[in-house]
Amino acid sequence: MSESLLSAPAVLTIAQELAEIGRLVDDDDVTSTLSRYVARACALLPGCDRAAITVRTAEGTAELLAAAGKPLPEPPTDGSGPDPVTEALTYREPRRVDDTATDERWPAYSAHLRRHGFGSALTLPLPGAESGAAFTVLSAERGRFGDDSHDLALLFTPHAGVAFDNSALYHDNIRLLGHVQTALRTRTVIAQAQGLLMHHDHQTADEALAALKRMSQQRNVKLRDVAAALVTAHHEGRLAEALQSR
Repeated sequence: MSESLLSAPAVLTIAQELAEIGRLVDDDDVTSTLSRYVARACALLPGCDRAAITVRTAEGTAELLAAAGKPLPEPPTDGSGPDPVTEALTYREPRRVDDTATDERWPAYSAHLRRHGFGSALTLPLPGAESGAAFTVLSAERGRFGDDSHDLALLFTPHAGVAFDNSALYHDNIRLLGHVQTALRTRTVIAQAQGLLMHHDHQTADEALAALKRMSQQRNVKLRDVAAALVTAHHEGRLAEALQSR
């Protein structure tokens, strides 16, 4: 199968579009960010009938993160190998199947693809994806991903790798900020409850905190919830009543 080469302007257009769809949107997660890539890969790469991004999990298995194009009923790899996706994730090297009917390196993988109508495949590791991620393109045609198509597919990997890392980092930071804000709110309400006990019972700061901890243990309620209940009771004018149940 001869490859259909794209003109230089067409390649430039693809590169510009990849940069544009890689821009993070506030409410995007990693999956939706990468889903844009695989959808455009199917539309832009000549002969590409399916594109997917697979990641290695903390348990060492492979997880399909995003896919588009011709359906594949179940993932062709679980990360246990041997198959080109697992090898690309493990060794950070490209893997290619030129003909699923004759490939002898990964017979189970090739047979799976062939059963579902795919004749060739190319898997490329995503640069910079710290957890390990790979970009796979499949074609119904045999010999679809030769040197020129390989180079064109490489255009996708730097953008997708950066988007993968940036999106993951962005949402990790959002979650961390949420944890910090929660911690600050907790410290604030505990300090307010301490102040109320210090004033009501003429206690020191340490004595008031110890009293709050005893109430937490006795009621089997989190310290911040005990503190919040006392602050609420104070605002509602029933602090003395709330403290009688200690």
